[in-house]
Amino acid sequence: MTISGAHATPPENTEQWEVVAATLLDRGDPAQGVDEVTVTRGAEEEARRVFADTTGRAAEAGYEFVTLRCDGRDIEKWPQATGWTV
Repeated sequence: MTISGAHATPPENTEQWEVVAATLLDRGDPAQGVDEVTVTRGAEEEARRVFADTTGRAAEAGYEFVTLRCDGRDIEKWPQATGWTV
């Protein structure tokens, strides 16, 4: 917090939030990788809202995964890991 004269100014939020959706480059060969598209960038509240909306239609849209990121770190992913192994 910066204090200037008699007024305190809260620090600026410099976090970069984004929602990324990915589709397979080749559905027949997942090893070919994915094409990531940034759905939105901005404030945390907006990114979380867009993440919820995007995951709600992800299967219908054909997304392989949707990721909520903050400053390049993965915060949340769809589909969620279940812990089940085959």
